[in-house]
Amino acid sequence: MIPLNLNGELMTVEQLIKRLDEKIPKSLSEPWDNDGCDVIPDKNAEVTRVLCALDCTSVAIEAAVKLGCNVILTHHPLVFKPLGAVCCDDSVGKRVIECIKRGIAVVSFHTRLDIIEGGVNDTLARLLCIENTESFIPYGRIGDIAEQDFEDFASLVASRLKLEKSELSLVKSRKTVKRVALISGCGKDEINDVIAAGADTFVTGEVMHNHMLDCKELGLNLVCGTHYATERIIVPLLADTAREFVPADVYMFVREEEYGI
Repeated sequence: MIPLNLNGELMTVEQLIKRLDEKIPKSLSEPWDNDGCDVIPDKNAEVTRVLCALDCTSVAIEAAVKLGCNVILTHHPLVFKPLGAVCCDDSVGKRVIECIKRGIAVVSFHTRLDIIEGGVNDTLARLLCIENTESFIPYGRIGDIAEQDFEDFASLVASRLKLEKSELSLVKSRKTVKRVALISGCGKDEINDVIAAGADTFVTGEVMHNHMLDCKELGLNLVCGTHYATERIIVPLLADTAREFVPADVYMFVREEEYGI
């Protein structure tokens, strides 16, 4: 099916971005964030196919080319900090250059997708069977789970995130888990907020060593399920949103090895 706009015409990159911004508003993004339009070689180009990914990696760009996609939608921004120069020997610069050469637009939905109802953290909560969830900070959720042993809960997290339990970083401060706070990605700066919200257990992607010590000292269970695994879960939702406007031509890029590139 060819992607069309509301007038029955071929949808342009600019029109697709506008539709997605209406569904996932830029106004929700944190002030320090830089999500949105990362690379737009031609805003008037007709949308062919769309690739949805956690990050715009070089392998994701190759997959987009292989699949005939001229739009990549991501969670993490490709250009997060201002670039002093765009050079092929720079990690970000070489990808920006490649996207421009290939005519591929890159658009990211970062903290706004964390914050929005039904976004990353709500998806993570459902995946881990957390109920009665509510926000305790704009991009964090807290809720309840059937009381269980900490080790059993850690096994659940590993299973649901498709990880080996050995891949988790754990701090066992209490024997059981009942009230769980969630921040996908990196939650290292929110430990005090988690405790103030009344959680006995904190699930996030990553923290530093000193934050793990803080959790132990403060009596908070901690389960770190890697930044990647706690956020790649949003790629299907991003794809479903894009399919509202590009029904038959949206592809998910979740694991690089899936494409054999």
